[in-house]
Amino acid sequence: MPRIGRRGALLTGAALTAAAASMTGKAGLLVTGQSNAGFFIDDGGIRTLNEGLAALLGIERARFDPRLAGIKDLDGYALWDGFHRSPAMATARGGTPLWAPDDRDAFLLHEPGVHPSRWRRGAAGEALDRFVRDLMTERDRADCLGILWLHTEDDSRRMRMRDAAAHAAAIRRHLSLTRAAFGRPAAGPGGLPAYGWAPIPFGDSAEGHRAVRAALAEVADDPARNFRLAVAQTADSEPRDNGRDWAHRDPEDLRAFARRAAYAIARHLRPRRDSSFFAGLPGAGPRIAEAVAEGAETTVAVVEHDRGRALKANRAALDGIGWSAFDEGRPRIVKAIELRGADRIALRHEPCTGPPERREVGYCLLGEQLGRGNAVTDDWSGIGAILPRGFDAAWRFDFPLQATLRPVAARPGR
Repeated sequence: MPRIGRRGALLTGAALTAAAASMTGKAGLLVTGQSNAGFFIDDGGIRTLNEGLAALLGIERARFDPRLAGIKDLDGYALWDGFHRSPAMATARGGTPLWAPDDRDAFLLHEPGVHPSRWRRGAAGEALDRFVRDLMTERDRADCLGILWLHTEDDSRRMRMRDAAAHAAAIRRHLSLTRAAFGRPAAGPGGLPAYGWAPIPFGDSAEGHRAVRAALAEVADDPARNFRLAVAQTADSEPRDNGRDWAHRDPEDLRAFARRAAYAIARHLRPRRDSSFFAGLPGAGPRIAEAVAEGAETTVAVVEHDRGRALKANRAALDGIGWSAFDEGRPRIVKAIELRGADRIALRHEPCTGPPERREVGYCLLGEQLGRGNAVTDDWSGIGAILPRGFDAAWRFDFPLQATLRPVAARPGR
């Protein structure tokens, strides 16, 4: 990483001082989810995230008292299930869906015939509620910057598209109950924003992944919910235990996700009076803005850059891994991709026979695993933006292209 000179360091420090003057709270989020959320806590993801937020926003790191013998404080605010058993108090529970029929241990209690907006908490939800109300202090609840919502794995294996609307309502209900425990609204004065991740590679159900993504998109599309993806790509990762544990992401990747989340969350929370410090720093990374049907066998994805200027892809990424094409809803195998200039990706796929406006494309839409380093990325690592004091080389990287939560509709080529 290039060294930051004295003048650059002074400018960075001045920007952070200005940021701190208009920020409230501490650098810490409530981390809730399933087993991968638990590993995110254990493998240093939460520490990496909080250290990054503290540096980016110029505020103090959050710590909380878990009230456990021999442990004075922990990075706030998260605890894996099992430490407080009677009564249970935890934010993450492995092998536990957000909801499922006949599952009383889930975060939400599925009640047949009752709209999800009125579902009660399941056992995991009760443990989360007690953590917020009883283990966190009033000051902790006020200082918390937001919710890091790391659910998806058990849900993406089980869901079907017919469940997408109910799942979106369940996500809204879960966020609403969690915010009620904090005594804070979704937005406005004292608002508690929520951040999620693109569903991780898990299970063997492409339809389940599409259903969960559709539900997340529905929630994110509603500004009143104050919910957005902080980790917009998770497919460029590896299984744990040298590839043997496909249910969980590798520690190195979880920490990489944390660094991406820190940039995205800081961009969202940045003080409005401070613009210079964040001018060169990324947010969620590049995204597919639109698609163009160029011919029966070619569709072009048009990319909107974040802070990068060009696209990059290794040989594994160029073989079309992770890409989907749909012709009037029918899948067409993507055989390869080609980078065209700074912001276009040409998909080579099986011939489409329907009208161009009935064509769609997606990226990492079906739960694919690309493998670490095998995503299409931008070139931000080489831009030379000034990083906060204390950031090492791991914080300067190329951002992967965001996964699509829904297929992107194409328009006819000119």
